[in-house]
Amino acid sequence: MAVWLVIALGIYRCGVTMDFQEGEKEEKRTQDADEVRELSEKMRPVPEAEAEPDEPPFDTDIRVLIKTNGFQNIYHGELCFVGTDVRAVELGDSVTVYPAGEEYRLDRDMLRTGERVVVRACGQGKIRCPSVVRNASCDYRGQMECYGTEEGLVLVNELPVEEYLYGVVPSEMPSSYPMEAQKAQAIGARTYAYYHKRSYAYPAWRAHVDDSTSFQVYLNIGETDAACQAVDETRGLVITYEGELIQSFYYSTSSGYSGGAAVWGKEDGATAFLIETGDAVFAENSAAGEELYRAYIDAGNAQDIEYLEPWYRWEYVKELKGEGTQALLDTLYGIYLEQPEKVRIRSAFLRAEKLTEESGIKDIRVLSREESGLVTSLMIETEHFRVNVRTQHCIRQVLACAGDTVIKKDGSAYRMGNILPSAYFYMEKCYDNSVETGDNLERIVIRGGGLGHGAGMSQNGAKCLATQGFTASDILAYYYKGSIEPIQK
Repeated sequence: MAVWLVIALGIYRCGVTMDFQEGEKEEKRTQDADEVRELSEKMRPVPEAEAEPDEPPFDTDIRVLIKTNGFQNIYHGELCFVGTDVRAVELGDSVTVYPAGEEYRLDRDMLRTGERVVVRACGQGKIRCPSVVRNASCDYRGQMECYGTEEGLVLVNELPVEEYLYGVVPSEMPSSYPMEAQKAQAIGARTYAYYHKRSYAYPAWRAHVDDSTSFQVYLNIGETDAACQAVDETRGLVITYEGELIQSFYYSTSSGYSGGAAVWGKEDGATAFLIETGDAVFAENSAAGEELYRAYIDAGNAQDIEYLEPWYRWEYVKELKGEGTQALLDTLYGIYLEQPEKVRIRSAFLRAEKLTEESGIKDIRVLSREESGLVTSLMIETEHFRVNVRTQHCIRQVLACAGDTVIKKDGSAYRMGNILPSAYFYMEKCYDNSVETGDNLERIVIRGGGLGHGAGMSQNGAKCLATQGFTASDILAYYYKGSIEPIQK
């Protein structure tokens, strides 16, 4: 078994520093277009003055920050590495070689803030990290870099983009899907990766992305032969629009109308749209417009590609008496504290924190939709407050209750997380007309369609199109404006 000579890099100071588990995945993929554009700024772990320039040079490697179990945090208390082949660990000027299968453990007390340990596989080996729990035991390609911080250890995986995609494609799309759908996913995921390689989401550690749904899920499912084949057969291909990379959003299932893939970097904000039904399904913010949208959700359109998919339509009964009201108000106020620009709380004489003391909900109504039917603004009224909620992400958070049951089109039940399946819905209101409650809402019945944010390529749509004989190029042309070209420096 060959051992490669590894050059010690020294201590590095950071001074410049579904089902296919579709529900679990999509309920976390919550950023809409505006929120994704804000993501890099929000997630920076160091002040701007300490960050490296936000325009890294072009190369074919990507640096992925590996989050903790459940993708909850970026700071690890302890890390454990096991090599599938001989591997080397670099610390300062020393290089220690470990045989295959032997553990190397690192805890937060072993590295001072700003110090770095590099773990490299040798030969054709990979690095297993048992301390990072995912849905499958996964082996990492490339090298693992561990950084000491006051909060804990930060872990970054550096590897070629093509090898990164080996871990993205099976985590984002079931490997049982037709090969042409997986190839479309590979091209979209590659485009997304190179788009985000133009800047650092985590400048202190020069990481372009992390491994969660904030970007693309990476190695939550191990590599598969089918996914690797899809990556290899599309090697280097990306989607461009007028010579520039698009931000190739994708999601699980459409409700029949896709919100399209936004093409950033254009002053005119050019947007590509797919309208499967042939016409906009929602044309005006009026009672008549709402009735038309209700009819569309109730009946669907048999010509829609995903008409037979379980998530094409769904229903959720949200109870609003007692604990239901309290949970909704607590969620509202929590989002207000974190994102006051997206939740506006108004009262004639009470402070915002008094919202959580209200005894009931008087009304919930849609204020605005996009032409796709996507709800973009919601009004919630109590006895003393009027609350306006903006963006599909926040609206989905407010109306969800973790653990409640959603019934899909095929009659199957899904246990919801902390976000509604989509913002393509309408509501029916049921009031408690008793004297004690004073016409508060008792429950709302939410009838909706699709799973996910609705922008870009529908993955189940890609599956259905591939089943009908569409090629990967056909599928991508169905969802995006632009052309498929080799990546250019």
